[in-house]
Amino acid sequence: MRSTNNRGHQKKNGRLKLIGLILLFVFVLAGATFYAISLAQENNEEADQIEQPAGDDNQQTDETDPESTETDGTDQADSEEHDEEEPEEEQFTDIRISAVGDVMGHTSQLEAAYDAETGEYDFTSVFEDVQPIISESDLAIANLETTLAGSDRPFIGYPLFNTPDAIIDALDYAGFDTIITTNNHSLDTGPEGVRRTVEVIEEKGLDLAGTFAEEPESRVLYKEVEGIKVAILAYTEHLNGLDASYPQDEVLSMINVISEERILADIEEAESEDVDLMIAYMHWGGEYERYPNEFQENYAELMTREGVDIIFGSHPHVIQQATYLEVDGNESIVAYSLGNFVSNQRRETLGEEREPTEDGVIFHVNVQKNEQTGETTVQQVEYTPTWVYRNRYEGDSTYTYRILPVERILETDEFTDVDRQRMQRSLDETTTRLELTD
Repeated sequence: MRSTNNRGHQKKNGRLKLIGLILLFVFVLAGATFYAISLAQENNEEADQIEQPAGDDNQQTDETDPESTETDGTDQADSEEHDEEEPEEEQFTDIRISAVGDVMGHTSQLEAAYDAETGEYDFTSVFEDVQPIISESDLAIANLETTLAGSDRPFIGYPLFNTPDAIIDALDYAGFDTIITTNNHSLDTGPEGVRRTVEVIEEKGLDLAGTFAEEPESRVLYKEVEGIKVAILAYTEHLNGLDASYPQDEVLSMINVISEERILADIEEAESEDVDLMIAYMHWGGEYERYPNEFQENYAELMTREGVDIIFGSHPHVIQQATYLEVDGNESIVAYSLGNFVSNQRRETLGEEREPTEDGVIFHVNVQKNEQTGETTVQQVEYTPTWVYRNRYEGDSTYTYRILPVERILETDEFTDVDRQRMQRSLDETTTRLELTD
């Protein structure tokens, strides 16, 4: 039998085994923990290595493409600009105004226009050479220095004019749209002649200024020319004394006669109509006078001061100077006399020492309106010198009349040396007279 001393030894060995197991467990746990920590660190490092190249690429992009940031800024600026309203581009309207002087109807002119076979009158051939020039204008004005009293009385020239209605057809053909009817011959066939002249022109579709069939509401002609509102005022200095034969009230109701009171009232009315441009056509001055007189100059200054932009003149039958005026801050262009556009007056009959009554001019004024500001200004002044050709060809009983644009005709060899010399002299004279002055 064994003895109690053997059981005590077994307990000591058990404790040693337990301690060993505990140490082993701690060691294993520590190793596992260390391994887990190491693995986590490796995973974090790999994640960093994966994310870092993307960051490097972005950095490289910023370095290699510096415009990327600028483009973003530009796009933003463009967006802001589009958000703001862009300034409106200025727009302009341009028109060309042309005016001529006296359209006469002397007896020899009537004979030249008459066709004995048909019994009709035709004046169109007189205007064929200038028709391309006139028709290019947006507003074309001529002074009709005769009356249209009809065939109930004789067709006749000087001193009391009565012309066939066909003259209006010819002016229409030439390109004129506005006829001035107030001049010293307006009463040549009496009040009835005044009325019929107005009626014929209106029936043929043209506008007129200066005379009226009856008392008008307005004595100013208003026209819309390519969107530009134009006022045309027309007056005559006198009526050859014929007004004394009729009641003064009747005469003044039918015909615009120059007076400061009348002109100022018409200008005031035109301004109240918010016109863009004011034109005055004045029948004034001394016949065959080379220079404007004091009467013309005083009224030109008056109208300029009151706001008239363009002043055309007729009656002297010869070309007078053109000039720019400035009065109290207002400016105008004044052509004191445009001469004869067509007539039978010429040096061959009046005398070589006389002023050149066969010389004329188509006076052009180019006007521009700023559609944004509403401002209308004269941009350019030009002119086309003209000369009235008259010739009786062999076998003809009447003359042939043609209004010639001198510069163009001189480039041809159509006419005789004598005619060409006359045309050259006419051109030189006209150029000298129309040399614009301030």
